[in-house]
Amino acid sequence: MYAFIEGELVEKSDQAVVIRPEGLGLGLRVHVPPRVATELPSVGGQVKLHTSFQVREDSQSLFGFSTPAERDLFEALLKISGIGGKTALAILDLPRDRIVAAIAAGDSAVLQQVQGVGAKTAGRIVLELKDRFAQELMREWAEKTGGDLSVQFGEIPTGEGRTLAEAIEALVGLGYQRVEAQERVRHARFALGEDSSAEKLVRHALTH
Repeated sequence: MYAFIEGELVEKSDQAVVIRPEGLGLGLRVHVPPRVATELPSVGGQVKLHTSFQVREDSQSLFGFSTPAERDLFEALLKISGIGGKTALAILDLPRDRIVAAIAAGDSAVLQQVQGVGAKTAGRIVLELKDRFAQELMREWAEKTGGDLSVQFGEIPTGEGRTLAEAIEALVGLGYQRVEAQERVRHARFALGEDSSAEKLVRHALTH
């Protein structure tokens, strides 16, 4: 219903803000992750939040985020059984890139750092969103590098060495430690064979 809200910030706390759209004699209360609240200007400043309007039997609530991508991740989390707005906001207090990389890699331990998210809930999140965000990370990698990692990372080996280096650098670019990236690519090469492309190696590393 509301794609975004823009206006004067009239109240701010760690969990919610109140925004007064220009020309309207009303203030809209928007629930936000604490991280987003800290990124906003002081009261009196102009803000814009990308919003998700959620209707429940006993409430109607607006949730706000810095980017459309964060909002979309929030709405994806809400579709998972057992996750409500409060828990989804707590998860989004982590940087989105870290959440997405953890989901794509099947690393539920990262999500368990969030208060209220136990092992079962974290596992459910990874299970239901893993394929979606593995594909998203691949698209982000392709957009970043234009399909040629040498543009971003300089001279790299030719032949099979180049393919492995491209796959490793792609994972590093997506937030993995280099040692872990190397190990994942090694396992992917063993599983897929020596002739696999860098894209296939990265896709396998993200989804297995």
